Amino acid sequence: MKSSDLFALAVRIVGLVSLLYMIGSAVMLFGASIPFFLVVKEVIWLLVSIYLLRGAPHVVRFAYPERSE
Repeated sequence: MKSSDLFALAVRIVGLVSLLYMIGSAVMLFGASIPFFLVVKEVIWLLVSIYLLRGAPHVVRFAYPERSE
C-alpha cells in the first residue's frame, strides 16, 4: 500500500467519525427550536463529511501530487 492510499484511508476514517459526530449533534438538536445558523452549520458539516467519505480526491492530490518522471 502506498502512502497516498494510506492517507486516503485516513481521510475516509476522519469523514466517518465526523459524520457520526454530526448525526449525534443533530439528534441532540432535534425537537428544540433550532436557530437558522445551526441548521446551516449542520448542513455544511454533512457536506464536508460526505466529501471526506468519498475520499476527498482534491485533498489527496494536493498532499501527494503525481510525479512525472
